[in-house]
Amino acid sequence: MRNVFQWSIWSWIRHLKSSIYALVTWPLAHIYSPSSPLGGREIVHGDEEQQLPAKGSSLTGTVITERAATQRPDNQQLLIIGIFAEVYLLDGKTIRKSPRSESEEDMQPIIREAMIYDMIGAHPRIAECISQGSGQVKHINIKYYRHGDLATYCQKNSITPELQAKWFQQILEALVVIHSFGVIHSDLALRQFFVDDTLNLRLGDFNSSQCAGHPALGYEKASHCLPRDYELPNTEASDIFALGSTLYELVAGRAPYSELNPIESDDPDSIKAHIRRQHAVVDFEIEDRYRKQQFPDVAEVRRGDIILGCWKGRFATAKEALDLYLKA
Repeated sequence: MRNVFQWSIWSWIRHLKSSIYALVTWPLAHIYSPSSPLGGREIVHGDEEQQLPAKGSSLTGTVITERAATQRPDNQQLLIIGIFAEVYLLDGKTIRKSPRSESEEDMQPIIREAMIYDMIGAHPRIAECISQGSGQVKHINIKYYRHGDLATYCQKNSITPELQAKWFQQILEALVVIHSFGVIHSDLALRQFFVDDTLNLRLGDFNSSQCAGHPALGYEKASHCLPRDYELPNTEASDIFALGSTLYELVAGRAPYSELNPIESDDPDSIKAHIRRQHAVVDFEIEDRYRKQQFPDVAEVRRGDIILGCWKGRFATAKEALDLYLKA
C-alpha cells in the first residue's frame, strides 16, 4: 500500500485541475471582476481551461499570457485567461472559448467539447452551443447565461424549496441525457450547470468528457471523485458518484467535506497555503474516507437517500436515481 506521501502526490496530480486554476487566475480576478457581466464571477463556464500537469511540476514559473488586443475584435470582452483557453463575451450574448495556442494540449479540450455538443444536439437540459470555428475547430460559441453557474447563483440568492426540488430533478435529468449518448462528463459539479432565463438548468463544460473512442481528459475534484483505478476509463459509476456530491452541494450549500480546508483569506499567500494543504492532506483524507464508505451525514437534507445511493453505488444508471426521485 502506498504511503501517505505517495498517495498525496497522485491525488495532487489527479485533482490539481480546479485549484491550480484558482491560484493562477487569482490576480486576474481583481482585473476583470469589476467589469464582469457575471456579477464578479471570474470563471465563466467552469474549469475547462485547466491543465493536469506532469508529475513533479510546480506552480512556480507558470506563465499566463493574454492574446494581444490587436488580435481581438472590438466586440470581444475578455473574461478570463485559463491554462488551455481564453474565454470572451461577444456582444453581451455569446461566450467564446478559444484555445490559447495551436498546440495539441490546448486544442484538445475545445475539440472535445465541440464534439460532445455535436453529439447531443439541442436539448433543454444542455447548454446551447451556437456555433464552432470553421475547419479544424479553433473555438466554440456557447449561449451566454446571464444568471451564471448554479454554484454561484445559490451563493448569492435565496433558493426556495420548490426551486431546489426542481433543480434536484433537472440535475438528474441532465446526467440521464448525456449517458444516453454514451458521454461521461468526468467533472460533474454544481459549477457545471448554468441557470437560464427561465431558471432552468443546463449542463455544460464538456472539455474533460469521455465518449466512444475518446478517453476522458480529466477527473473530478476530490470531493466529487469515486476512488478507483485512475488508469482505467471513467464510467457511468464515476459520474453517478459525482452526481451524489453535486446533489449534496445543492441541498447542503457546500461541497462534501469542504469544512476540512476552509479558505479564510483573499490574500494570495493564504490561497497558496490553502492549495498546498488541500493537495498534501485534504484530498488524501477525503479519498480515504470515501474508500472506507464514510460519507457526510445526509439525514436532514432533501432526498438524502438518493445522494447516499449515488455514493454507495446503489444505482446502476442515473435513470434509476431519477425514477426513484419521481416516485416521491
